[in-house]
Amino acid sequence: MKGIISVLMVLSFSYTAYAQEKIVTIDPNQIQMHGYVHQSLPQDLLKRIKVTTDTFEIIDGISFEQAVDLYKRDLDPESNLVIWEEMARVYNIFCKSRCDTAAERKEVYRALLLRSMFSSQESLARLQLKVLSVMEAQSIISQYKLEAKPIDVIQK
Repeated sequence: MKGIISVLMVLSFSYTAYAQEKIVTIDPNQIQMHGYVHQSLPQDLLKRIKVTTDTFEIIDGISFEQAVDLYKRDLDPESNLVIWEEMARVYNIFCKSRCDTAAERKEVYRALLLRSMFSSQESLARLQLKVLSVMEAQSIISQYKLEAKPIDVIQK
């Protein structure tokens, strides 16, 4: 989802995408937004987007309106929203007992963002922990139940 790309640019770290069955690292500054694929989104999808932006706006700065704009550009907004919902589910579970500081929230978010794209092992290797313990990061990553889905990048 383009939202993921925007979030990665906000957090200032590169991401990796699969291209022709191989992993390619791309500088987020080299990516251009696609035009709108959907002129509008169904009401039930908008409600679900609102829940995820309510969870993550404090971290990534992406408002509901900005997220809707990004989802309208997405080829498959439903499948990408499922990823964000899973990230929000795990984030909320972990942050019930922690996440008092911006640094903690950001690191939990980053762990989940990485896990959404990579295996558990690869996510931990890329995490570069500063606030969370390795055991906490492993717990967060292990609670994410979806398969890793790298970002698809279409070259023109």
